[in-house]
Amino acid sequence: MKKVMVATALVLAGVGTVAAPAPVLARSTTSGAASSLVTAGGEAAVVKCQTRSLKSLANGRYVSAEFGWSGDKYGMLRARATKVGPWERFSICYNGRNYTIKSLANGKYVSAEFGWSRGDRGMLRARASSAGTWERFHIASCGTGCVSIRNLAVPSRNYVSAELGNKGDKYGMLRARGSKVGPWEKFRVQ
Repeated sequence: MKKVMVATALVLAGVGTVAAPAPVLARSTTSGAASSLVTAGGEAAVVKCQTRSLKSLANGRYVSAEFGWSGDKYGMLRARATKVGPWERFSICYNGRNYTIKSLANGKYVSAEFGWSRGDRGMLRARASSAGTWERFHIASCGTGCVSIRNLAVPSRNYVSAELGNKGDKYGMLRARGSKVGPWEKFRVQ
């Protein structure tokens, strides 16, 4: 069967650069899961999801939702895996306006958590049961094979950074705190 592709789908595949802001996911008549979503106006919209992994371009490591921790570190996203395993697989869904990211290991949405203070404020964790404000993202091209991820929570609306300046169990922690796209805010979706 013939696949129907949107030009911006090349961003997630890492194939090319696209100027259009959304959608970034491929639309295909042969693969991917689709589900219905009722919008505020009452009309049904199709939500398109694809299974992908995320890779930090700054350190070349895959993003993991880490479930070996307990307490406030459970489900923390970090860019530190050298290969893709169960903790590195995500369902990225586009609903016509924004994206959600869900860990396939535990079935929870990724949140940018703004209830924390200081060094943990904006930490990304896979622990939300539904997609609210903290679980909405914008994914855009930042060059060939490069995407930026921006959390849409107001007033933050910050870019997701892989915190490579941290040591120990916070090395590579993902946080929505970047005001612009720099080296730590560049990812590849594979």
